[in-house]
Amino acid sequence: MLSRNSLKIVGLLLVSIILGLLAAACGAQPAAPQTIIQTVEVEKVVEKVVEVVETVEVEKVVEKEVEKIVTVEVMKDGEATEAMSSDDNPYRPSDLFAAVEDIKAATEGKSPPAGAKFAFLTNNMSPFWTAAQIGVARSSSELNVPVSFQAPTSSDLLSQQLSMLETFVNDGYTGVTFSAIDREAPHSIIEKAVEQGTIMLNMDSDATGSDRAMYIGMSDYDAGRAAAEAALEIIGEGQVVGLVGFATAQNAQDRIAGVNDVFEGTDMELVEVLIDDVKPEVALSNAQTAIQKYGDDLAGFITFYSYDGPAACQAIKQADKVGELKLIAFDAEPETQTCMEEGVAQAMIGQRVYFYGYLSGYVMNAMSILGVEETMAVLDPYLDDLGDEGKIRLNTGIDVIKADTFDQYKAYLESIGIASQ
Repeated sequence: MLSRNSLKIVGLLLVSIILGLLAAACGAQPAAPQTIIQTVEVEKVVEKVVEVVETVEVEKVVEKEVEKIVTVEVMKDGEATEAMSSDDNPYRPSDLFAAVEDIKAATEGKSPPAGAKFAFLTNNMSPFWTAAQIGVARSSSELNVPVSFQAPTSSDLLSQQLSMLETFVNDGYTGVTFSAIDREAPHSIIEKAVEQGTIMLNMDSDATGSDRAMYIGMSDYDAGRAAAEAALEIIGEGQVVGLVGFATAQNAQDRIAGVNDVFEGTDMELVEVLIDDVKPEVALSNAQTAIQKYGDDLAGFITFYSYDGPAACQAIKQADKVGELKLIAFDAEPETQTCMEEGVAQAMIGQRVYFYGYLSGYVMNAMSILGVEETMAVLDPYLDDLGDEGKIRLNTGIDVIKADTFDQYKAYLESIGIASQ
């Protein structure tokens, strides 16, 4: 049986639907997205409908033993876009949401050039990029401009990525954002693109020293330091082995440098970093080899690419060394999350991959409307320096997830409708 409070809620929703149908029959204009404010007190629930839309489908929000305010935005098609509480989740990057709002305000009422089209290009196809793909799709939908999500899939990922970049430029794309497999190799393509007026951005892994307008991503050096600090806290001393995809990528080099700098002068050492060229089966073989090679001297792994964590996790379980060998893994892929739930992984270093896609769409669109310089001025509060290259990084930040904060991290992911990143 429904409780009295539940009956009240159902009644309010029926009234909303009836009023919406009457408004439609009278030729009323479609209403804006509805905001339902739900105030929750201990053992008391009150629902207040602020506006009315034609159809409403509300996701049930349950709060227990805590007084708080929950806001749910309900779109006309019935899909809730976001649910947030007044106590902000520590993993929610409020500054990144604010950056998008600033871009929206600066471009309000303005449109990109006729026929504008944008591309988002990854460095490989893996579950790591799923959150970015969702972000790309949402920005494209909200802006009503085409943003193509693409990834190289051949055995020679670098050659294919360079070929894809050249195609985008030759086909007259308005803007391209990509993760550079090699920081040097795309320089001439970027230069040609900029000369013809194509907006070029990097995300995830930078083409340092090139003419790209901006880099969207975390500080990989700081992320490496965060991984090393987690290792010092969790492992304390001993030898660890690293697993990585591309030795030529800026992100890999910076992460490894961060680890080594923190370990200097401590009782921990990154004795070797094994390269797998973004092949999960090679990553697994590398982890198995490390366990055999270093034996009892091996204290654990630091894995630098998203699929490397699951590979090390599998090798640790196969060697029956769960709890004995520790794992600090970059990224929070579904398999890595499972490894943490199983106690095989002790920490994850999370990137905000969703925003790689979401911000890229908004920034490219803004630059096509306002120009590069004005867009950079709008984003200035959110930018930091890249040494001699100036203030051109939109720093997306770093998440350090451990067992005691894992539930909070998952709650944040659920709030923006993604399972991993």
